[in-house]
Amino acid sequence: MPEGIFFIFFFAVLGWVLFVFFTKRGKGIMFGGRIIKTFDGVSAKRKIFSNKVKVHAVDGGTVRFVGLEISTSSIGSNQMIPVTFPASEARQLAALLIEAAEYQENA
Repeated sequence: MPEGIFFIFFFAVLGWVLFVFFTKRGKGIMFGGRIIKTFDGVSAKRKIFSNKVKVHAVDGGTVRFVGLEISTSSIGSNQMIPVTFPASEARQLAALLIEAAEYQENA
């Protein structure tokens, strides 16, 4: 009987993880709202690691959010981190990213 409980629990957790990772509604739960639109992201590959950032417009009810889905994968490993910002904070982040990308150190 204890093995049966273990397998029920294991498959329930596995089902939840697959739901969250592979469905838009599951990701919306992680971002704290409903995903309205997903924009193309950027990706970078270094030797055995692959990094990807996707951008989501999230409806949080009274507030509109911008969600960043940061994914890292390698052989046998996959990790997804959701980060959510209010729209005003997302604009500040975008300005900082542009500033950092254009920064040149004077010699």
